[in-house]
Amino acid sequence: MLGSTGGRFSWDATGKKAGASVQGSFALLLDLDGTIADTLPVCLSAVRATLARHTGKVRSDDEIMALFGYNELEVLQRSAPDCWQQCLPTYLQEYERAHDLCPAPFPGLVELLRSLRARGVRLGLVTGKGRDTLAISFRRLGLTSLFEEVRMGSPDPRDKARWIGEILSAFSVRGEHAAYLGDAPADIRASRSNGIRALAAAWSPTAKVEALIREHPDVLLRSVPELAWWVERWLGESEP
Repeated sequence: MLGSTGGRFSWDATGKKAGASVQGSFALLLDLDGTIADTLPVCLSAVRATLARHTGKVRSDDEIMALFGYNELEVLQRSAPDCWQQCLPTYLQEYERAHDLCPAPFPGLVELLRSLRARGVRLGLVTGKGRDTLAISFRRLGLTSLFEEVRMGSPDPRDKARWIGEILSAFSVRGEHAAYLGDAPADIRASRSNGIRALAAAWSPTAKVEALIREHPDVLLRSVPELAWWVERWLGESEP
């Protein structure tokens, strides 16, 4: 179980005072599903209920997860090719209903991000979620207005890598002062292709830790407090 740190430190391990402004010279980009919140049960429930209603077949978790290499629209198109358009409004309704399974982000994470933004760290989000479900999750998880730049709508690693590059250009930060935090091996590869720090979020119950380790991230983080500690050290690199 994760504990909440609030993202606040008085002193880091080097003895330097923490909490100083970094004036926009650092950027932290994040994935959403499994990184900011444990939304996988929401996605599984919404897809299962939608397909059961429109096709009469109840899919298992494994059957649904086998389709997660596609975006939400493609999942419905492949699973219900004759009625996928009718599935769309049902899916959004079921996604909203199922979000009760994930009422909040991982403890301490949003507080940490707000603290970092107040200090001048640029925040971006890169996710494969579609616009409508992302809007639901933003509202339900209290993420509205937290991120300066958001890219969404495709799980393709090539798109994630391109979107990360777009946000880095918009932020005008150096590669060594940028990092992407995600819970999937593809997130690590997308970070590497942009020459930025690759942070592996391994705190979700669904995290595939061994697969993350095989990608050799810059750091494997097993809790939000570990992230807070690492970020404080990282921001300290800008100090004389």
